[in-house]
Amino acid sequence: MMVHDRTFAAVVKNRDFFVLWMAQILSQTAQNGIHYVQIVLIETLTGSTAHMAVMILSFSLPAVIFSSVAGVAVDRLSNKRVMLASNAIRVLTVALYIVILDRLEGWSLLLVIYAVTFLSSAVGQFFAPAEATTIPLLVGEERLLTANSLFNLTLIGTQVIGLVIVAPLSVKVLGIKGSFATVALMYLLATVLLSQIPRDKPRLVVEAGASMLKTAWEELREGWRYVAGKRSILIALSQLTMTTSLLMMMAMLAPGYATRVLGMRPEDAIFVFAPAGIGMLATTFLVGRFGYRFRREVMSSLGFSVMVATFFGLGLAGFDLALWSVIPKVPAIMAVSMTLGAEIALVVIPSETLLQEKSPPELRGRVIAVYFLMANLVAIPVMLTVGTVADQIGIPQVIMGVALCLMVIAGVTTYHAFKYRGVEGGLFEAGAAIEYYSNAENG
Repeated sequence: MMVHDRTFAAVVKNRDFFVLWMAQILSQTAQNGIHYVQIVLIETLTGSTAHMAVMILSFSLPAVIFSSVAGVAVDRLSNKRVMLASNAIRVLTVALYIVILDRLEGWSLLLVIYAVTFLSSAVGQFFAPAEATTIPLLVGEERLLTANSLFNLTLIGTQVIGLVIVAPLSVKVLGIKGSFATVALMYLLATVLLSQIPRDKPRLVVEAGASMLKTAWEELREGWRYVAGKRSILIALSQLTMTTSLLMMMAMLAPGYATRVLGMRPEDAIFVFAPAGIGMLATTFLVGRFGYRFRREVMSSLGFSVMVATFFGLGLAGFDLALWSVIPKVPAIMAVSMTLGAEIALVVIPSETLLQEKSPPELRGRVIAVYFLMANLVAIPVMLTVGTVADQIGIPQVIMGVALCLMVIAGVTTYHAFKYRGVEGGLFEAGAAIEYYSNAENG
């Protein structure tokens, strides 16, 4: 039996994957950085929370509107060409900010900024599923979990680099226009790198008019039907969607949590929740190195189930308990924060890998697009309402309510994850379990 080297080093030695990874680093850093610059720009121009909400919707709504369409396009076109085109267009849209800042002012400036932001985000919806469907083509299924772990590790790192280092530093040193120029340069370099990966075969069948629209609609429905008919994919989607929403919710609540629950200054929230990043990084490394020994759904369900206890722990900090006279509250919450980061990684990496493994190549783009669509459909209402609800009833109460909802979801998903524990290998032999699920779901 052939033993595959599943280390990070083995994956990075794959030249084509390495080039894609470098392009991801640049693209993700640019994407996270531009969100910071956009928000600073609106704050500078308006000083209005309402306008800030419009800006957030401008770069969030395209994910809801275009994710499914992007999935159809990715399954019919060359992944390489989709990534090249989307990054090249984003170079132009980012450069457009510099032009309009010189030529427009007042309401016309704001309206064009929102329109350009919407367009840039819409184009970006095509990049993510194309990138996700390219990874299995470059590394093969035996190294897919390790490759996804590395991409997830990079995703975390670029969020920090883009939001905390590159964007704030460029705004301070180069100003708003210089920051947009920096982001455009990163997208341009990523485009050059992507031109070096191998071509994949386009799957487009050229049609015209109503026939083309009808075919696209049927393909879109086919992707949704496939997802709806696969229990393991539905479980992975539900866990990924909830985890993404919870991460965004905690990001919104973090300053208020630090102030109202822990009695700290809002800016000190970073010190309380920074350990989450450590937990995510450590777990990402461990899953990438050893996770192939376990069934994907078991790992993700374990992480999701433990997350229930973690949220209860975060909520308890807001209540006057005798426990806090024995245990220092802030260090305890920092430890809980680290645990939460570990659980997020334990859910996200195996679930994303399972989506790729369980989806045939001709449907993979649509399946990934369904995930992005569902994640944003849930996350946007959370972003818009959770702050108001927390102001009305209190942050600890909101967190406790979330924990109760998680308990129900975790119970259902964990039941299905362990339902076939009698399959050869039990919690181990992930490949055997995946084959068993495929046979069971296909009748």
